[in-house]
Order: sequence, then structure tokens, then C-alpha cells
Amino acid sequence: MGRTRAPSVRALSDWTVLVGSVILFASLFLAWSHQLPNSALAVAGSSPALRGVPADPTAWQVYSVADVLLAALAVALLVVALVGRSRAGRILVLVAIVVAFAFIVHAIGTPPTNGVLVLNPVAASPQYLHPAPAAGAGETVALVALALAGTGIAVGLVTE
Repeated sequence: MGRTRAPSVRALSDWTVLVGSVILFASLFLAWSHQLPNSALAVAGSSPALRGVPADPTAWQVYSVADVLLAALAVALLVVALVGRSRAGRILVLVAIVVAFAFIVHAIGTPPTNGVLVLNPVAASPQYLHPAPAAGAGETVALVALALAGTGIAVGLVTE
């Protein structure tokens, strides 16, 4: 009987980068911000100012450039995982991962919103509702994806 060989470390690192790229791209379709809390929706849910404003927007809905850059990074990770044999290319993508990771950590601390301001319709004097946005699941999933992909690239670089 023939023995089956264990997969190489390089193959495992490429698979890790591939999985990270797919998860990163999928995270862009999850909620990246809970910009209208239930308390605001309960008070002003029927306000014309809120028509068309998503309460839980995806990265595509809340960003204009960052979402495209994150999608481009996901494609770059896919290319590195499938055909990227260049050490310089892997290092460049690893630097992009670090920048994206810092951006997403910032987004978790300061959740994105579209800046909607709504007057409180039940207040005695004019005042705005406090928006109090919170981070969504998309940011956490993106961090996990970047950690996976970064680990895969780092392991691949170390074992070369």
C-alpha cells in the first residue's frame, strides 16, 4: 500500500490565504454598521428623513472607496493564493493586509454612518435624535479574514 503524503506547509498557507480572501469578500455584504438603533427607529421610524436609509448598511452601502479597496485586496489575495509565487508580491499584499486591518480596527471603534440627522418628533423643543452607531458583524468577519490571510502569507514567506 502506498503512503499518502501530508500536504506541504506552502499548500496549507495558500489554502489559508484562499479562504481568507473569500471570507473578506463575503464580509462586504454583511452589516458594517448599526447606524439607526432600535430606540431611534421607535421614535422616528416613519420619518421621511429615514426613507431609504438602511439601519444596518453593508460595506457597499456605507463606503464609497474603502469597500472597493477591500474587494481589490480580496482579489489580490485570491491571485496570491492561486498563482502568486513572487516573494515581493506576497510582501506587498501583506503590507496591504496590515493597512486594511488598521482601517477596520478604526471602523470598529468609530462605526461608519451616512451622517443622517433626524429631528426628534416627540420632543417639546427642537433636538436631534442621538444616532449612536455601533459596529456590525462585517467588520469582525473582515478582521478574521485578514488574520487568516496574513497568517497564511507570513507562514508561506517564512517557509520559503
